[in-house]
Amino acid sequence: MTKATSELPDWGQMPTRPGLYLSLSHGRDFPQQAMRGRGFPGPKIGPVLYVRTQYGQEVSVRFANTREAKHFFADAKSSIQKLQIVEGTLVHGDKCFGDWDVCYIAKEFCRTV
Repeated sequence: MTKATSELPDWGQMPTRPGLYLSLSHGRDFPQQAMRGRGFPGPKIGPVLYVRTQYGQEVSVRFANTREAKHFFADAKSSIQKLQIVEGTLVHGDKCFGDWDVCYIAKEFCRTV
C-alpha cells in the first residue's frame, strides 16, 4: 500500500535533501474527472537515482535502497518502483496526476527541518 498523497511533501514544497525528484501535479481522483483549474498538487518523489518511462504506459523510479522507496511506496520490496499511466495520467497511491516533471533540486533550495 502506498502512503496517501496528502501525507507526502507536495509539488510546491521543497524537500529536505538535494537530488533528482519526480514531481507530480494537476492531481485528480480518477482519470476522467472533469477539471476546474489545475487540480491539486502532488508529491515530490525522491531523491531517486533515475526515472524511466516504458512505452508511455509505465514510469519506473529507482531509489538508492528499499528503505528510501518505502517512504513513498509503503509495500516496496525493492529499490525500483513502478507507476502506471492510465488514460494519460500517472497513478500514485489513490490519485491520478496529469503532469509530471523530473527535476534536480540543489542543496541551496532545500528546506531545513
